[in-house]
Amino acid sequence: MKKNIKTLIKEFDKMIKKYPTVKEFYLGRAKLYEDLEDYKKAVEDYKRACIQYIWYDIVSICKRNRLYKEAEEFYTNAINRNKNDVRSYFCRAYFYHNIGEYRKALSDCQKGLKLEPGNESLSQLKEILFEKLGKCKHIKQRNIK
Repeated sequence: MKKNIKTLIKEFDKMIKKYPTVKEFYLGRAKLYEDLEDYKKAVEDYKRACIQYIWYDIVSICKRNRLYKEAEEFYTNAINRNKNDVRSYFCRAYFYHNIGEYRKALSDCQKGLKLEPGNESLSQLKEILFEKLGKCKHIKQRNIK
């Protein structure tokens, strides 16, 4: 029985690595840790699931009320929790774009595209940012790929 649970935990590990913002994966793995009586790991996963669940609401409130520094902290914390999460880079880049911080937004687009070169959303945002920054096409191609 424990061997099956450990196998399932490994499957959740893979899914969490690929999709770190999906709270249901943390909840599923937490339940398995409970079954193994590894309560410390279970609690950690429940905490992560809660963070994923409320994170969007907190950031939305911050943005609506122009609490940009606080919103930026949440985006940055999400990136720091998993530096390979392309979605977090896109979200922060889009946030920066919306508040006029185009260079910061471009930097996040580049970081995300290094992780996932074919990401269409990041590529499109990058193009918009180049337009807003007034970059000409040959400079863009030469300096940033």
